[in-house]
Amino acid sequence: MDGDELVRDYMGRLEAASWPLPPGRRTELAGEVREHIETALAEAGRRDPVAVHNVLERLGRPEEIVATEAEGDPAPPSWVAARSGELTVATRSWGAVEIAAILLLTVGAIALPLFGPAIGLVLVWLSTRWTTRDKLVATLIVVVIFLLPIILLYGLGAQVTSG
Repeated sequence: MDGDELVRDYMGRLEAASWPLPPGRRTELAGEVREHIETALAEAGRRDPVAVHNVLERLGRPEEIVATEAEGDPAPPSWVAARSGELTVATRSWGAVEIAAILLLTVGAIALPLFGPAIGLVLVWLSTRWTTRDKLVATLIVVVIFLLPIILLYGLGAQVTSG
């Protein structure tokens, strides 16, 4: 999927999610989001799929944007340009899934040696609040933690047989 297709898909999901809003506000919101995307891509200086994906990920899910809008919060959404002119990233609070994932990835490695990190990793991937990059880093850490003892034991075994 190229960058323009990613933007069209995102805008289609925004349109579908914004059905509860009044028609005028739906159109206005779509224009604001599209303008934000175009500005962010212009600042990035490129329009490849990776740059587009990063911009869309910083924006957040279309459903979250519409939910914020539907709450009638008088404050502008967090993705609107800040006073300094910089674009800000939407802040997301941590829920039970994220807290459980962190606990299982850390303490779970001691309490439930193999299962804790594995379950924690599943929770990381199920979470909507973690970015894809965060999920990949967590996966890499768990894989290294699982493979390190095997590699060390293999190396130790090879050293004993050659000695």
